[in-house]
Amino acid sequence: MLHENRETTRSRVVIFSDALSVLQAVQNPQNKELNTLASALTNLQQSTEQTVIQWIPSHCNIQGNEEADRLAKEGGQLPQDEQEVTYEEAKTIVKEKQKRRWLHQHPDYNKKDAYYLLPRDDQVVIVRLRTGHCRLKHHLYTKFHIGDSASCPCGTSPMTVQHFLQDCPTHQNLRAETWPADTPMRDKLYGPMESLRRTAAFIRASGVAV
Repeated sequence: MLHENRETTRSRVVIFSDALSVLQAVQNPQNKELNTLASALTNLQQSTEQTVIQWIPSHCNIQGNEEADRLAKEGGQLPQDEQEVTYEEAKTIVKEKQKRRWLHQHPDYNKKDAYYLLPRDDQVVIVRLRTGHCRLKHHLYTKFHIGDSASCPCGTSPMTVQHFLQDCPTHQNLRAETWPADTPMRDKLYGPMESLRRTAAFIRASGVAV
């Protein structure tokens, strides 16, 4: 449309799109499927003072994008010609389906979780403590009947994650060194990266395998 209406097109053009995958594909010189689009954009850039393609995460009430979305949905309802799916298209479909399945299976996933910034060894410690699937006596005895009881060696309570991190008198001094101020369980297991590192360091210093 811009090519057909050069006379009425302004010298500076901005095209908004929420199709990030398309914008990334256009920048890939090895992707031959979008040669026509890439060529059209190059020609447009040469005939204007400035041409910019701006990615937006959503339509943001921009009328042109709202209309494009409406037309795309309308086109999706029409009968589609049978065409073979390319390898790249098939790979994209599979990856997207796997991603949706994984997110559905992990409703608590938070991409901003500091857990993902930790070294691998610390991640293992934190995830075991979060889930309770660990080698503390309470879990081993109640789930797998391993050991003689679920009691902590201190003899005051079952050896749960809560007891070990918060109350076990055997590690009271180490706990005070690691957390000088009173710290709730949630901060120890779901807090910022420094809090998670302290928790992992506490476990290693205690000598108890989790």
